[in-house]
Amino acid sequence: MKNSIFSILVVLGMLTSCSSQKNLVDSAPFEIGTAYCQDWYGGKEQSGAGVELKIPVANLDGYRVNSIYFREQQSYVKIKDEDGQKFVVATMVAKKAMPPKDMVVHADPKKEVGNKPVTKQLQKDFPFELAYDEAVLSYYRGDVINYVKITGIKHKQAIIYPSRSKE
Repeated sequence: MKNSIFSILVVLGMLTSCSSQKNLVDSAPFEIGTAYCQDWYGGKEQSGAGVELKIPVANLDGYRVNSIYFREQQSYVKIKDEDGQKFVVATMVAKKAMPPKDMVVHADPKKEVGNKPVTKQLQKDFPFELAYDEAVLSYYRGDVINYVKITGIKHKQAIIYPSRSKE
């Protein structure tokens, strides 16, 4: 009796672990060109900064692209048409390191003892291990989601937007 319960639990565990794994394929059923990314910086501090990732694609009929996983971030994507070429485009805003609300800032350094340094908190449950020039694109074929790894992403020169004059 104990053996049958144990074997049922093992089978159930295997079934649930298989369904939670990402279906990562080596090549997409549609054409993917050479992807590139480009950092951007707003002209004002509140404008922010980030990175835009562009992936040239073709023959997307019957497929819906969903999101991209790139440099420890996930972003939903859009399809843009530029000069007759379709691109999958994702814009990821850089996350700022914010001081905790209970941080003590005082003229007397002794009163600041106990403050923890400000750090960026990375997404802890990032589903893929990727190199700096790799991304994973998720796409649907019907109701089934698939993932394809994109390698060799080129890094273009950053765009620095000018700030407006105060006149």
